[in-house]
Amino acid sequence: MRLPARIANPVLAVLIQHSGYNSLDEFAAAVNTLGHRTHGLRLNYDHVAVKRWLTGGTCQQPHVVAQALSYAWNVPIPVGVIWPQLRKGSPPPPPHATPCVAARTLDELAAYIGSDMLTRRALLNDATGVAVGVALTGPLLRWLDAPTIGLPARAEPTTSSLTMATVAGIEAATAHFGAQDAQIGGGLSREAAVGQLKHAVDLLRDASYTDAVGNRMLAAVAELAGMVGWMSHDVGMDGPAQRYFTLGLHAARESTDPRALLLQVNLLADMARQMRALHQPDTGLRLVDAALALLSRGRHPAAAAMLWNLKARMLAPLGATAVPEIRHATALAVDLLAQADDDAAALAFIDPAELAGNAALAWQDAAAHTPALARHAEEQALHALAYRPGGYSRSTVFDQISLTAARFTLAEADQAAADGHSALNLAEEVTTSVRVLERLRTLLKHSAPYAGSPDVRDFRDRLNQTVAVLTT
Repeated sequence: MRLPARIANPVLAVLIQHSGYNSLDEFAAAVNTLGHRTHGLRLNYDHVAVKRWLTGGTCQQPHVVAQALSYAWNVPIPVGVIWPQLRKGSPPPPPHATPCVAARTLDELAAYIGSDMLTRRALLNDATGVAVGVALTGPLLRWLDAPTIGLPARAEPTTSSLTMATVAGIEAATAHFGAQDAQIGGGLSREAAVGQLKHAVDLLRDASYTDAVGNRMLAAVAELAGMVGWMSHDVGMDGPAQRYFTLGLHAARESTDPRALLLQVNLLADMARQMRALHQPDTGLRLVDAALALLSRGRHPAAAAMLWNLKARMLAPLGATAVPEIRHATALAVDLLAQADDDAAALAFIDPAELAGNAALAWQDAAAHTPALARHAEEQALHALAYRPGGYSRSTVFDQISLTAARFTLAEADQAAADGHSALNLAEEVTTSVRVLERLRTLLKHSAPYAGSPDVRDFRDRLNQTVAVLTT
């Protein structure tokens, strides 16, 4: 298929080029046929008309063109995706509902970052909804299988040139934000990470670059967008979190960089974790299964271990019948991680303490149906606490909360109260994480049956005071 040398509508160009049609004339004929069959329109488009649209000309029947592309891609593609000027003030469709096109992804990121930087957190959160269930996974899982197109090189002269050294600097900044998030929570540095993401997106939209540099930078943008999404989730901004996760997934899906596959896996895993936190384990399970489907059998065992371990968390709330699957998933995760000595790229996603910490959460969820299973949660929480490396204060708090909850479930009330005080001590180091606050609150429910015990009463008094302070 030959496209014009000058493209003014890159989104339309990518959608047509990878729609399965062999020529612009063939695509135009499909639009004509669809217009007549569906709408009774007599259209006479040909390759000249399609070239005119690609070079910036107007289209008299844009809804028919969008419908033809939707059939070709098997994904609903609104007119506003192809011709944003036709939205007439209506908001763009959510990114999970539209296929990946790198140029549009960067435009949408730039627009949303601009809103983020100019809007207070609460207002941005109220303005951005969260999709769950089939409304999220249906369209997302369709475009996740679409072909990877990549970001084409931009050789024309610009005011700046993007180099590998600059990309490495963006990657290092993302690692710094990740370390700070793990230590004290996402609240302190979220806006700084958004600003760094703006800089990275602006470079890709404005600078010149080679194919290798551009696609590595697109992967770096995906990773940084995922980090902003995770920080947003950690402070209770779940609408913006999902928006950044999804746009990051778009960027990773469109990058041809070697890291792009594992970035997709990690972003889907983070989206699943968010769904579990929002009490949507079925949706989380579909996202985990989608991530597992991306991994070739026998490759990236550490990433597979992370996903099987996470799958246990999604299964745990589903009832006693899921217990055999939980056992299988947690054991398989440990076995896979043992095979990952040479999987350096994926080992950044997971370690034994993380496996144990997530397994503790899974078994504690399962203990809601079968209290004796809390013994497994206790064992895994102790293992996580013993092997959790330094610099992960938030995860250590979660491990201690899991241990406390397990021991309350096992009716070891006085020991649980002592463990709870330790959790409160650790929580004082992580003051910017809403998730820590939410998990601390769960201990009020776990400790309620033993409120008559003096030790438990003291713990509950301190817990209520701590929650009140962290809420204000």
